[in-house]
Amino acid sequence: MSRQPGLILLLVAAVMIAASPIRPNNWAANRLEHPASVAADDAKPDYAPIIERKLDFYDFTYQTVEGGPFDLRDYAQGKSVVIVEYLAGWCPNSNRNGHIVERLWTKYRERGLGVVGVAEYSDADELRIHIGRIGIDYPFVVETRKRDQRKDSSHYKYRHAAGDKRKWGTPFYVIIDTRDIEPAAPNGPLARRVYTVSGELVEAEADQFIRERVADAPRK
Repeated sequence: MSRQPGLILLLVAAVMIAASPIRPNNWAANRLEHPASVAADDAKPDYAPIIERKLDFYDFTYQTVEGGPFDLRDYAQGKSVVIVEYLAGWCPNSNRNGHIVERLWTKYRERGLGVVGVAEYSDADELRIHIGRIGIDYPFVVETRKRDQRKDSSHYKYRHAAGDKRKWGTPFYVIIDTRDIEPAAPNGPLARRVYTVSGELVEAEADQFIRERVADAPRK
């Protein structure tokens, strides 16, 4: 009878160990890799459809990561479709979907596709890692660098106009068929009709969308 307390303790310990959740070996590293404000669900694919919208979208002039100027209206000249990719360098969804954007760019760049990455809430090191990881060679500009600029960004304005309720909202895409670009006018929008994606692009859908529009009609 004197051994029963020890036996009971061993049984309790065994039950507690069995009930403990098993984490993958890299779980702790992954938790440390992303900001605490990023939800765990961001590590999962967050696919969203391409949706046509009546939305005033304005020209912008931002600095590239190399420090040079970039004007969207100028860049769109001679192109059929332009993808504006709003992203954060630390966002797992942006990192994963960036490979799809790069593949589409490589496939269609000579047929009239333009792509510009617009970095949000990310510092220089985070952007350097993001660009290097994916091998981005399309234009890449910066709108904001700090997380406390979230509600001050045009990215925030456009995605909320599109009904996007995510906290950080990256990636978010605005896709422009350049036939919809308006003539330049003071305070006028670049386009009044665009297509948005509030999440990750579905590669097959995006491929079809681009394929149907590149070089199929005269450009303005």
